[in-house]
Amino acid sequence: MAADGFLNLLKPPGMTSHDAAAWLRRNAGTAVGHAGTLDRAAAGVLVLCVGKARRFSRWAMEGDKAYVGEVTFGITTDTLDAEGAVTGECDASDLTAPQVAQALAAFEGEIEQQAPAYSAVHAGGVRLYQLARQGRTPPRRTRRVRIMSARVLDFTPGRHPRARIAIECSKGTYIRSLAADLGHAVGCGGCLSFLVRTRAGAFDVADSLTVEQAQRAIEQDRLQDILCPLDTPLQALPALTLEAREANLLRHGSVVLVPAQLRGASGLTRVYDQAGSLIGLAEVEGEQLRPRVVVAE
Repeated sequence: MAADGFLNLLKPPGMTSHDAAAWLRRNAGTAVGHAGTLDRAAAGVLVLCVGKARRFSRWAMEGDKAYVGEVTFGITTDTLDAEGAVTGECDASDLTAPQVAQALAAFEGEIEQQAPAYSAVHAGGVRLYQLARQGRTPPRRTRRVRIMSARVLDFTPGRHPRARIAIECSKGTYIRSLAADLGHAVGCGGCLSFLVRTRAGAFDVADSLTVEQAQRAIEQDRLQDILCPLDTPLQALPALTLEAREANLLRHGSVVLVPAQLRGASGLTRVYDQAGSLIGLAEVEGEQLRPRVVVAE
């Protein structure tokens, strides 16, 4: 069935991002991609790009993310989460909620992170998790990420205490790495025991659909009805509405003159026709408006 837009899917634990895209592609019979991966063990917002939405996947990936996760202290694993083999264990019953809160707050701001050994990052053309399964651990580059907010929601004491944490962060942040670093910071080690992504850019978990809900819509030939519009991740860009002639030229790949209200501006803008339909993205270059991503009729 022909459809275009973004599916805000509530991915269940145990399903990979690739599996989710393949499931929708198979059931809907249309082209599908995803706007950034979510760990197999994690649940929550996974943005699937259906049809023409694939052209805007870059902007769907750019937004900040929000997570709720659980860190278990006193246990470390090779994958930094509960799915991996245990590499260390200790009694962490002396750990307190204030200690965790103080250590977690120290991660706010810009920090350097190293990708987990078991991750989808490429090294020499091969994904790290493939090398890790072969017992190989190539050097991993660090990346600079930003933690806007990090707070403890609740704390359960015990031999292996658990803390539920809420994180708001930039794209590319590894919450598994943050959990392991937090465990190291409090002196007993730790791993991520559960994770839910509650927001990915413009897409919120409150609006997510389960696999079952999406499947039901597909069976009722209502896929288009459940998709978010093509311009959902583009709202931070300025908007422009063109007259019919200019809209038609731009839609067919031609450069048009920049309207008076954009003279002196620069950068990308989202462009609409008089009916309010998205034409695509165009870039202001001097007195010209040049099409960059166009939604063909």
